[in-house]
Amino acid sequence: MGLFDRFKKEPPLNKEEKAIQVITQMLRAFHAKEYEKAMTYVDESEENDLTELFERVDATLADNGFDRIDEYGTPCNFHPQYEYSQLSIYEFNDNSGFAADYDMTSHSELVDLTLQLKFIYTNRGLKTVFLGIDPS
Repeated sequence: MGLFDRFKKEPPLNKEEKAIQVITQMLRAFHAKEYEKAMTYVDESEENDLTELFERVDATLADNGFDRIDEYGTPCNFHPQYEYSQLSIYEFNDNSGFAADYDMTSHSELVDLTLQLKFIYTNRGLKTVFLGIDPS
């Protein structure tokens, strides 16, 4: 490895890689029930009352017999088994960015919660916005 190789810029992440990077970090914090920490991985939030939102998440989990959100990459069990993608990415029509929806699981079972983010292209890269967690 040469001296200049140390200063090579990493290739930019594509939109799916960027979404997965942010979702992975957020889900790790959700799994640890460190909800406030999850918000450090986004640039802003469109959700006004985060305390109420996370109380609803915990209540939804408890109502369905679950205790915590799985981390990204936890295998998902489907009955019957079928092909399914937990991550959906939607490019905006005006090419200003894209949205990502991630169907969350607990103990490898789908819960009725979808993490929603949007990514806006800026001169400095991507701006990450937390839209919320909606029932599926």
